[in-house]
Amino acid sequence: MKKAKGSLKVIFIISFIFLLVSSVSAQGKIEFGFHYSGWSMNVLRGLIEGMLEDGLESALKDDFLSDIQGDYPYLEEESYEQNVSFDSSGDNYGFELRWYPGGHDGSFSLGLSVEKTTMRVALTDISAQMDLNPDAFFEAGGSAEFLIKPLSFHLSFRWDLFPSSRIRPYFTFGFGAATAAALENAELSYSYSGELNIQNQIHESYSESETKTLGEIVEEIEDDDEEFTLPGFFPFIQLNLGLKGEITRNVYLLFDAGIWNGFMLRGGLAVSV
Repeated sequence: MKKAKGSLKVIFIISFIFLLVSSVSAQGKIEFGFHYSGWSMNVLRGLIEGMLEDGLESALKDDFLSDIQGDYPYLEEESYEQNVSFDSSGDNYGFELRWYPGGHDGSFSLGLSVEKTTMRVALTDISAQMDLNPDAFFEAGGSAEFLIKPLSFHLSFRWDLFPSSRIRPYFTFGFGAATAAALENAELSYSYSGELNIQNQIHESYSESETKTLGEIVEEIEDDDEEFTLPGFFPFIQLNLGLKGEITRNVYLLFDAGIWNGFMLRGGLAVSV
């Protein structure tokens, strides 16, 4: 009986969507589309590396010094230098339903889409050198990575310029969100290894690596009786310019570039009904 009720619900939802699309299509034009994008933040690499250099210097130096003084408490910092290299990569694909109220030659359209995005931001090379007193030197290298793969839902507004032309530029603005689960399942990983040389006689090696989800990190913070709450959703902002080419009256190729919580290059195919 439960299976029958479930089947009836599915049939009802499919029928409702079919009737909705049919009704909207009668008043304008509907497009179904698929797209794939490359994602990156490397356009801002220089700026990000500069910010990370300043932001991480104190934290990394304190962590290294704490490890060293745990074994050799008499050593004191004399000087410290570090370099950070940033990299990012990712992709996105999605399915979109777009409505043109003005029909085939209409300019404005409203889009609803389901998107799967992978975003990886990494410190691919962290190098540090520390001089210590008396007569000691510490050198370390490491890396860190943050990886998130949200499934999100989006609303977008598009304006086609010269909508009656076979090749038309367009502008899109939109926003969307993924649930808190995207943040909870996001992974943060790091690793480092270093070597301490004291008076060219003592050589001590240090290393550490770990991978955790943000959800696990929050649980550890809460276990220490500290309060920390992840946001209830992961937001997206979309702002891009593109070109739309009409292959036939009902089939289109699209290419665009712009902002998608970073920078994206996108290609897609759309079919109108």
